[in-house]
Formats: sequence, C-alpha cells, structure tokens
Amino acid sequence: MRGRGRMRRISFVWFLMAFMLMFSGTSLASQSSYVVQSGDCLWNISNSTGVSVDTIKQINGLHSDNLSIGQILNLGGYSAPEVVQAPTGDSSTYTVVSGDNLWDISRKFGTSVQNIRALNGLTSDALNVGDVLKVNGTVVYNPPVSRAGGNVSGSRVVEKAAQYLGTPYRYGGSGPGGFDCSGFAKYVLGQFQVDLPRTAASQYGYGVTVAQGDLLPGDLVFFACSGSGIDHVGIYSGDSSFIHSSSPHSGGVIYSSLTNGYYANTYVGAKRVIR
Repeated sequence: MRGRGRMRRISFVWFLMAFMLMFSGTSLASQSSYVVQSGDCLWNISNSTGVSVDTIKQINGLHSDNLSIGQILNLGGYSAPEVVQAPTGDSSTYTVVSGDNLWDISRKFGTSVQNIRALNGLTSDALNVGDVLKVNGTVVYNPPVSRAGGNVSGSRVVEKAAQYLGTPYRYGGSGPGGFDCSGFAKYVLGQFQVDLPRTAASQYGYGVTVAQGDLLPGDLVFFACSGSGIDHVGIYSGDSSFIHSSSPHSGGVIYSSLTNGYYANTYVGAKRVIR
C-alpha cells in the first residue's frame, strides 16, 4: 500500500510539473501575440503591450485601424520600451539603433514626435542607424508657410478639404480615389506642406493642443469612437462643424457637427498644426 501511495504522489508531481510547463509556454506565446477583444483598438493595444501602433500595423500588414474581435495580432516578440529619464540641461541626444522609430524614441524621453522632428529639422519619419538626434531642448514652433510665402490659413485648408466632399470611404485609403479618416487629414494637410503621421492616434501627438472653445478652421479634431482610444480625426470647419471621411455607410467625406450626440460624446481633443 505504501508503494502505491508513493507512486501516486510521484505521478501527481509529474502531472503538476507538466501543467506548469504547459502554462509557462502559453504565457510566453502570449507575449508575441494578442487576441483582439470587444472594445479594443490599436491605440489601447499599443499602450498595454508597449508596441507602437505603426509597428503593430507594419508586422501585421494592416492598412487601416480597423480590427475584428478574435483577430490575432502578431507582436513580433516585442517588449515594452524602457522608459528612461531624459538628461537635464538645455539639450540631450540619442543615437539611433536598429529597430528604432520616432514614436518609440519620443516615449522613451517623455517628449513628442513633433518636438524631435522640430529639434532636428526632420521632414519625414525616416531614420538611419547611427543618427544622433536631439531629444530635449527648446523648440521654436514655425508654422507651415504656403508656396506663395504667407502663413497657411485655416480657411484655405477647409476649402481644399471641401473639394473632396462625397469621396467614398476606403479602408487604408489616402488619396482622391478614397480616404479613411486619417488618410483624408494627411492628404489635405499635405497639400500645404504639413506632413502628418499616418494614423489618427499618431496625428494626435502632432501640433499644439487647443481647447474646444478656441477652435479655428483647419484645426484637427479627434475622437475615441470605440470608447477606449483615439481612432477618428476630422478637420474643423467652423460653427461647431468639421469635415471628415466618416464611414462606408455615411457617404464618405461629409460635414458633421461637434454638437451631435455621437461626436459630442466621443470627442477627445484638438490640435493646431497650422497658424
């Protein structure tokens, strides 16, 4: 009887060890993938995993911010970037290494992509290994100027945006043949030499924060339509209205009102990218 009891205890120990190994393997696997849940958006998945929105989209071949419940996203085994305290003083530098992008660097140093670009005179997000970037310092904001030499006016931006009224909504679209929301904002502002990031969440990190009561035509207005992160953007046109590429079921590029219950409830904030 004692022999049988000992064998049972040994069998139980082996079973327990096997279970722990199996669970450990599952945990390791979960670090390199993420299953989309109800209410998820790329913005909150990025915040919870430490992998940038642009990186998630790149390694999963996503052309828009749209996700489906149950969708498995590959995170490429990334871990959250280490947050480092930026050195004190008027300026500090960072040397670009393989795999770096402006979004991750800005998070490391508690600054914004726009500030890094302004400090270093960058006109795009492209980086080269070995580049030495200023990541801390005083930035003088110079508003974009028109090709005629004057400051870009918000009314001109709205006039340009209105030329595309009725253009169909297209997932991942960023041209006159079809736009998604951030593709529309990027395309229109691009006509005035304002190079916005590609996604609504990334665009929110660009420009100067504006209170809703101080909005001017041409400002970007942002929304968290899914309720858990910025996933929609439009161009303010005045009188509490904005122009945006809404959805496939709403007519594509249309005007909407900030006082509308849906957009009033999902409004997050605004940024001024021109003056």
